[in-house]
This record gives sequence, C-alpha cells and structure tokens, in this order.
Amino acid sequence: MIGEMSPALLAGLLYLGSGIGLQLLLLFQRKNPLQELRQLSPQHRIKLLGAILSGGVIAPVCLTYGIKYGTASEVTLLLNLETVATTVIAWLIFKEHIGPRVWMGKILILMAACVVVLKTEGGLAFSLSGLLVVLACIFWGIDNNLTRDVEDLSSTVLACIKGFSAGIFTIVLTFLFSSGSAAGYQIGGALAIGALSYGLSLVLFVEALRKIGSARTTTFFAVGPFIGTLLSVAILGERPPVSYWFAVSLMLAGIFLLYREIHRHLHTHEVIVHRHMHIHDEHHRHDHVETETAEPHEHIHVHELITHSHVHWPDIHHRHEHRTRE
Repeated sequence: MIGEMSPALLAGLLYLGSGIGLQLLLLFQRKNPLQELRQLSPQHRIKLLGAILSGGVIAPVCLTYGIKYGTASEVTLLLNLETVATTVIAWLIFKEHIGPRVWMGKILILMAACVVVLKTEGGLAFSLSGLLVVLACIFWGIDNNLTRDVEDLSSTVLACIKGFSAGIFTIVLTFLFSSGSAAGYQIGGALAIGALSYGLSLVLFVEALRKIGSARTTTFFAVGPFIGTLLSVAILGERPPVSYWFAVSLMLAGIFLLYREIHRHLHTHEVIVHRHMHIHDEHHRHDHVETETAEPHEHIHVHELITHSHVHWPDIHHRHEHRTRE
C-alpha cells in the first residue's frame, strides 16, 4: 500500500485514522474528550504530551521507514522488542515490580530479536530497517509507561486524543519537510487501518496497561507480531529464512513463561482518592448516591487503608514496594 507515499505521511494517516474512528465511537457514547482533558492535573498533562510525542510521532515514523526498507516478516518479529524496552523502563524509572518469569521471558524475546536484526550473509551486519524498528520500540516503551500513569482519562478518550494530536502533527511535518505522492485509495486504506489497528487496538492496550501493568501487557501484546509473520507468508508470499522460525520459537517460549506466572503476597493499600471505571470488588467498598448503583460506573472515590493477600498484578491499585522474595 505504501508505493511512493512518504513513510512519515503513512505514520500520520494511521494515527489520524485512529482519532477519527474513536471520535465516532465517542459521539455514539455521548462523551466529550475535551471535558475529560480539562480535568487532568498538570502532571498528567505533561505525561500525556510525552506519550504523544514519543509514541505518536517519533516511533510511528521510525516504524514506517522500517516497513518501507524491510520485509513484513522482519519488521513484525522485531516489534517484540517493544516489550523488552517497556519492561526495562518500567523497572528502572517507574519502579514496577518485575518477577523472575517476566525477566526470563524478556531475555528469550531479546535473543530472538538479535537473530532477526543481525544479517549473517557474508558476515554479521546490521539491518537498517531493523535498527529503525528497534528505535520505534524504544520510544513506544517510553510511551507505554507514560500512558499507564494517565489514569484519569478513559482509555477511549486517551487513545482518541493521541490519535488526533499525533496524526495532525506528523502530517503537517510531512508536508513541510518530506516529499512523495499518495493516491486516494492509499489515504483511505491508511485511515481505515489506523481506525482498527491503531485505534481499537490502542483502547484495548490501555485497558490492559491499567489492569496488569506495562511489563506484562507488552509481553502478551507480543503475540501480535506472530500473526503478522504468518500473514506475510500467507498473503505476501514472503519466505523468511530458517533463523526467523528459530526466533519465533524463542519468542513463544518467552510469552509462555509469563502465562505461568502467579503473583501473590501480603500487601498494604494506602489511602488514595482517584476516579476510574470500577465495580464493587474487594478494593471498592465505598458509599454511593442513588444514581451510582449501576455497574461498572465511574466517579471520584476514596480507598481506605487495607492489608490483605490475593493474586494480583501491578494495576492502578497494586503499585507497591516488594521484597526480593516476592
């Protein structure tokens, strides 16, 4: 579909398509994204801006140039490096707890990515398209961790704002500094792909970030590139070398390790006041007015101090300190 289109223009159209598609959904739900945006704290606004620039502008441009100069199978497998970048950033900067199974899974995925990015024909050499995808994954890792913390916005509104902001900004930059032509079917196709593969996908991804944390969400998300690789074979007729299928087996092993993880220990919830969509579970035992009886619902509520033990993940209620054995 790219043809002579500028990869930067494609990146902008994909995000603009996601913004348009999600805006139509918000109109159907009778939600006003600007109203939610005005309620954001200054700290969350800075994080949202950082997420838009890193994940909505820089990363997509790197990815689309990688697609233009590489094969679909190579690019899709390398996208799994996003989970490694997200995990390292979540651990180093955002202090998210990462268990041994998660680390082992990331190591396997990283080994597989090295198999893909290093070309061995005539000696070891780096693939240009591969390096561009690696850069995209690093900036998406930054985006994922910043997005996780902007919890006052609903996932649909957050994805819509990111889509419109990143799409318009990138398209304007393309017209100013890039060249290339695009037919009507290319523009329409890019917008449609953006609405589904960027828009709807991003809403589901943000929901997962808030429920199981950055490291685990991106590891499960790593299933997506396998679908891309299989489609590149079935639809585009690509024939990846044997090393690619070895990389696939390593990545699948890494994902399987995470599926086997169970995290449970005694932990304490500090008093917190926030707003998000919730149901009446063991973490939400607060009073309600008569108009707030339907579930799930969203309103400002207070979490009292509580200490208990149960299986949990680093969602918005479980970002606590851990001892080494936990």
